[in-house]
Amino acid sequence: MPRPAVMLRQASRLVPFEGGLPSGLKVSAEMIWSRDGWLELSYGVLTSSSSGLADLVTPDGLIDGLQTNGERRDGLWTTTCFEAFLALPGCPDYWEINLSASGDWALYRFDAYRQGQHPQDLAEAPLIRLRRWHHQLRLDARFPLTPWWPEQICPDLALSCVLDRGEAGLSHWALRHPQHQADFHDRSTFLQA
Repeated sequence: MPRPAVMLRQASRLVPFEGGLPSGLKVSAEMIWSRDGWLELSYGVLTSSSSGLADLVTPDGLIDGLQTNGERRDGLWTTTCFEAFLALPGCPDYWEINLSASGDWALYRFDAYRQGQHPQDLAEAPLIRLRRWHHQLRLDARFPLTPWWPEQICPDLALSCVLDRGEAGLSHWALRHPQHQADFHDRSTFLQA
């Protein structure tokens, strides 16, 4: 069976907002937007540290190597969480996707910048797979877009994540950080379709 034609693909290295992080810690993100109504997201965390990713906190129920639908859950961003933001070009409303290493997820629609947050219904839960090695973690997700996203409209997008390093605290990673604080909702950081 042939793979559906791809409308948009974006792969990027994410940069941390906070300083003082281990120099060998790297985060990458990729999004594939396809005509068949699915969004594919992939995130990679890699370190050259001899301790590997031992200090990276991931939620209970780690789904290492398994694919799961997980459950809708709020507050995923309070620990390690992978995020994507989609916006209709030229419109104030946008959507926030949160993906957890536990397989749980959340999807919210906002009417405007941080205003009017509403849970967005899905026809089916996203498929999430996590693989973890000593020096690397990879999360892949396949997210259904129909019926809530208009067909054939490529989104403006932002890719980001929160890494919880236990006692070292949270670090916020995104395509860029133009403000004096980490703000994944800032539309000036979205890539335009």
